[in-house]
Amino acid sequence: MMRTPRLFCPELSSSQYQCTNLKQIHHLAKVLRLGAGDSLELFNGHGLSATGVIVDIARKTISIEVDNLLTLHNPYRFKYQAIIPYIKKDNLIYLVQKLIEIGINSIIFYRPDHMDQSLLKRDLTKLKLRLEETIIHACEQSGCNFLPIVHDFNDLCGAINGVLKNINPKDLFVFDTLANKLFGELEATPSNILAFITGPESGFSEKERIMLDKQNLTKLRINNYILRAETAPIVALSKLHSLQGEVS
Repeated sequence: MMRTPRLFCPELSSSQYQCTNLKQIHHLAKVLRLGAGDSLELFNGHGLSATGVIVDIARKTISIEVDNLLTLHNPYRFKYQAIIPYIKKDNLIYLVQKLIEIGINSIIFYRPDHMDQSLLKRDLTKLKLRLEETIIHACEQSGCNFLPIVHDFNDLCGAINGVLKNINPKDLFVFDTLANKLFGELEATPSNILAFITGPESGFSEKERIMLDKQNLTKLRINNYILRAETAPIVALSKLHSLQGEVS
């Protein structure tokens, strides 16, 4: 039995919803081949969920009848923020998908000093739009009802300063292959928000390392081996969930 398709609806407050997103319309009508009378699960990305029934599908709109509005709670007790670098497009998209599937509350992108050559001279506007689509699609596919908050910074220093406006420095961890302390030595924290930083494929630059040292943040190695740039944040988030006793 096919599970009920999920649809992101940013405005989910009335008994009718008009979907005008052409990509969503194409996916529902052409890929899933849904039609009038078919059911949907709707969510607004902020914890509001509803059931929906397609009333009509046109080329540029889908009319949906909305019912059973429910306010849901985030299943995780703590909030997690990932500060990650821009890396190769396909790897970054994969990374973002997995972070959402595991349970991330906020994703902060930064331009690393060791930027991948494929991105070095590119305008990242299209990539940012693709990441927005990826986040929505990942929430639709995984059953996540809370879209992560997304921020973008021109460098690692700006990203850290932005995060430290809202959390204690002791709750911001740097995962670094050169760190002496292993993650296994870390103890659970009662803080509500935890954040972590990972670097690009080539590692942090000397300038970034000096800045991190001045911030006096806790540096950790995830494990005994070196992980790829798109793998490290996934493992880090999973380990933080386990450390904090999250029930998955």
